[in-house]
Amino acid sequence: MCEKSKKTLSNEELAVRAANGDDASMALLIAIVTPIAKAKASGFANARISGEDLVQEGMLGFLDAVKTFDESKGSSFKSYAEICINNRIVSAVRENFNNKNAALSNALPYDAQSADRSDDTADPAVIISEKDETEYLAGLLSSGLSDFEKQVVDLRLLDRSYSQIAQELSCSEKAVDNAMQRIRKKMRLKLS
Repeated sequence: MCEKSKKTLSNEELAVRAANGDDASMALLIAIVTPIAKAKASGFANARISGEDLVQEGMLGFLDAVKTFDESKGSSFKSYAEICINNRIVSAVRENFNNKNAALSNALPYDAQSADRSDDTADPAVIISEKDETEYLAGLLSSGLSDFEKQVVDLRLLDRSYSQIAQELSCSEKAVDNAMQRIRKKMRLKLS
């Protein structure tokens, strides 16, 4: 059958032909539903899932629609495909929010160039340099701070919150905040 006559086929007929392996019919359906998938994906795009990934999920929903479409049920293929696309995108968004793929979502892309470079964190010179910087900053911190400010810094370095520090030192959160402000000011003066 020539291309011109395929364009006159209904979406339902194209879906049946595409399900039976007709690549030209599949190409025509893809051209029809790609804008639908993009529109559906744009409504769900967020920082955790790129719009392109959502469009791909939608297109997988479209492929499911082609495989499972039943012309005898009386619904239009376009409506059925829209529902399948939407359901696939919604499932992907839910799965992402449920952190089922947390390890993959937080993974960094592989960069062949940086993989070839040596790891600076294992370099003894870097470790010593970082240790020296840490000791220098610790020396700066300890000199010129009151005993209370030193206690606040020590607890803050242990990742304690202001309220936890206030409880441990039997003072108010405002006193802890004021001490942190004074410490920052003293550090800025010493580092400038």
